[in-house]
Amino acid sequence: MKTNLEFHRQKIDARRLPPQVVEKWSPSVLEEGFVPFPKKLVRCLPQLFTGSEAATDLAVVLAIVDFKRPNLSRNPSIEYLSFLAGLEVAKFQKALERLILKRYVKVGYGPDGLDVSLDGLLTKIEELTGEVPA
Repeated sequence: MKTNLEFHRQKIDARRLPPQVVEKWSPSVLEEGFVPFPKKLVRCLPQLFTGSEAATDLAVVLAIVDFKRPNLSRNPSIEYLSFLAGLEVAKFQKALERLILKRYVKVGYGPDGLDVSLDGLLTKIEELTGEVPA
């Protein structure tokens, strides 16, 4: 089993990012990249993530979002997602379980990693912002 110590944080040249992104954050903060954060999520964030573990739960969601790309060749391991979130694996797993209980996340555990869906969270965001998809 991999531990967080076996992963390395990649650095990017923030000057290659869109100027709209660099304007919002400093180049040093952006040197590991950035995760898109929808405005609808900003609007309903306090309703979606509550309690003392809200920031941890959001970190888990953003790590999942950060990994997602079109045409992935493999699914992420829980160890890698916890590394992205900056959390110990056990703490990541507890947060993931909370998100599953809220029905924000569905997880399939396979031999090639986790198959994670955020469809429940996306639906809840649409409900809270008054725009339920058809």
